[in-house]
Amino acid sequence: MDLYSLVVESFTIHDTRSAHEDTLYVNISTFVDHDLVDTWTSQKLGDYNNGTYFTTAAVRNHPPVVINDPQATTQFIFQLANNGHVADSVFSSRATSTADQLSGLTAGWIGASTGFFVGVAIEGIVDLYAWLSTDCDGPVGVDQVAGPRYRLDQEADNVAHELRVTKNYRGGDMPSPCGNSNYDITWYLRRNRTWLPVEDVNYKMTSLAGVAAAEHNGMLHCFGVGTAGANATHAVTLKGASWTVDTIGDLVLATNLPLSAVSFDDRLHLFGVDAERNLSALLYTEDGGSWYDETGSPPALKTAQAVATVGFDGRLFVIARDQATQHLVVTSSSDLRIWQPWADVAAGGLVPQSAVAAAALDGTLHLFGIYDTRKEGLHVVVHTSTKDGLTWTTWELVESGLKPVDKPTAEPLDVAATVHDDRVYVAARWQWTDSGQTKTAMGLNFSGDGQNWSGWRTPWAYDTEFQPSAPTAIAAVHNHLYILGQRVDPAGDATQVLAY
Repeated sequence: MDLYSLVVESFTIHDTRSAHEDTLYVNISTFVDHDLVDTWTSQKLGDYNNGTYFTTAAVRNHPPVVINDPQATTQFIFQLANNGHVADSVFSSRATSTADQLSGLTAGWIGASTGFFVGVAIEGIVDLYAWLSTDCDGPVGVDQVAGPRYRLDQEADNVAHELRVTKNYRGGDMPSPCGNSNYDITWYLRRNRTWLPVEDVNYKMTSLAGVAAAEHNGMLHCFGVGTAGANATHAVTLKGASWTVDTIGDLVLATNLPLSAVSFDDRLHLFGVDAERNLSALLYTEDGGSWYDETGSPPALKTAQAVATVGFDGRLFVIARDQATQHLVVTSSSDLRIWQPWADVAAGGLVPQSAVAAAALDGTLHLFGIYDTRKEGLHVVVHTSTKDGLTWTTWELVESGLKPVDKPTAEPLDVAATVHDDRVYVAARWQWTDSGQTKTAMGLNFSGDGQNWSGWRTPWAYDTEFQPSAPTAIAAVHNHLYILGQRVDPAGDATQVLAY
């Protein structure tokens, strides 16, 4: 996730707006594509005379805002004001309303290619503060940083990951006994790329096994295995900035196998394996809120692996490994009532304990798995495809068997796949040994045709290397690609789900 914080760090007062001391408040607001997405108003900062001061930790560490779209037009606005008469709650709402007016006034100044920074002169916006004009009240420092998100990223592409500004702000002429305010203010826009917990104000999403994810009706849904396999955990988001977390009860699930979710025929379907290793279609939803029992399931099959599901050519396909024969098999249905008999997919050499992943693009169904070369235990990611659901191509190496360049001894553990922006994306969980310690990392690759690949890359974060502890999921919604999984964290909750 991409997190952004506009922070007012310090200020030097050369001349106060009041006769003696200014009573300072600060408001920080964020707009994305001209819509207010976040606002933060501190309580009273304090009373200040001339001198240099740093803001409190609460001001400097206010919650960041998630902005995942690099093309989005963004505006970060701060208002530092002298306020001795407007109540805290009233100041908060009116400052937010003023930020909205400022956003509208300056929106036309933002050029996608001509600039990123827009200054605001206090004397030019004094009319917006008619609500803050008793005695010597009024703004002492107002400014914004704005532009397409990718331009702000470029400006913050440095060791500190921030765009830092120190600037002088002068107020207009004020009648006696008020003064003409004169402030130097240091503020910065900080960017942080990291993995974030999937949670809301009430619940954290957890899973006893790996996770599944799917897009449905413009929303991203994530699923895990709940307590003792008696329910499924579920989280949903529109833009990744906030989640709603709940549980789906009355299920009997294998606690070590991820679920599988697929959007098909205007419904979101959930498949899973129960404690007796029976594969079944569990539930479906039309709106993402109310869940109903499926009227039919694929032909009876026992499996010790998670299954792959994908919509292709007007049918829903399920790919699984038959526990009795160890064969990789496929079935499909156009209505989830009548299913084709299980048919073999030639898969000699695939690692039995690693499930396959599927994605469909431009009339082709792509299937990915982990292959054992039997050369010193060397495993590689492989790929096959079909255009009719019956005839499959020969399994071939993804990226010619290459690995993430910074992990030359890594081996893939499992795979996930999705389609995004006319490309097939595959994610692999890689494992290697470093100084006697076993480590894991994510690797991403994509292709427009399933043959020419872009190269493995590891999603990076500023704070720490993310080590997934269970099979991960990838899914695309709008113009965002999400990765979801748990992390290796011996000191914490290893079942908590995070998103990137």
